[in-house]
Amino acid sequence: MAEAPVSVGWIVQPALFDIPQGVAPGSWELARSIAESDDELVSRAIEGGFDTIWVEDHMDWGDKAHLECLTTLAWLAGRHPGPRYGTMVCGQGFRHPSYLAKAGVNLQLLTEGRFILGIGAGNNGGEHRGFGFPFPGPAERIGRMGEQIQIMRQLWTGQRTHHQGASWTIDGAILAPAPQPQIPVMIGGGGERRTLRLVAEAADWWCADIGPLETFVHKSAVLDEHCRAVGRDPAEIVRTQVAWVSVEDDSEKVVRWPDLHIVAGSVDEVTRELEAFRDAGVDHFQIRFMDFPGSDGMDRFTSRVLPRLT
Repeated sequence: MAEAPVSVGWIVQPALFDIPQGVAPGSWELARSIAESDDELVSRAIEGGFDTIWVEDHMDWGDKAHLECLTTLAWLAGRHPGPRYGTMVCGQGFRHPSYLAKAGVNLQLLTEGRFILGIGAGNNGGEHRGFGFPFPGPAERIGRMGEQIQIMRQLWTGQRTHHQGASWTIDGAILAPAPQPQIPVMIGGGGERRTLRLVAEAADWWCADIGPLETFVHKSAVLDEHCRAVGRDPAEIVRTQVAWVSVEDDSEKVVRWPDLHIVAGSVDEVTRELEAFRDAGVDHFQIRFMDFPGSDGMDRFTSRVLPRLT
């Protein structure tokens, strides 16, 4: 379980929720402006006390201009050294495990040992099929994710790897150099039978998806049960909570969505909700601010919420 203080990270925005009037949603110029805003806000996040930067992994946001995960992460890490950088989370269907293992080693090198590889089973069938990636049922996707983690960890030893599995065959591959230190693996998701079991077996970090406090408390207890079943100390796993935050002084500007839990309200309201998550065992928050590309939400959070959390 977590003990105060917690740490916080910022989720890079790959696309805009709302396209400005008169701007083509898929334009090159819009993509450049998103990258420029992310670049500026990474600087503000680091200055404000955020110690991780996270980049989500999708192939698109519909027809909107959208930034790719690994290349964006590498670009930002090169421009803003210091914090840890992580993927949140790589879809298991988008890349061969050998390639993802190799990319992870290079990112660990370029970030001077500050890379976290987040991975998930994938949840958007239309996106996968549209781009030609397989999207089998949940059990098979989670099984493939587990096999990917096994292959990557074998390759990260720096020894010649042979693997014959359900989805992939590796015949004598070697990755040099071996990462130093070893790359932490974060699994995202909350499936109680398979995903959380795999977290207990194979993950260093667990990423709890957006949801209310009650969901985190329940899923965290299920994870504890799986840890006990496999003989693992539950405290070994860093527990993170994704939080989309709208913190405003003017109540009319607060963003709330009917079908998605947003940590929303005044400084006091947002602080109280995040404190409750912290007290329930969250070690690290991964935060997205709803007023992107603006910076007021981040500034308000770092000056008036974060000091009370940490």
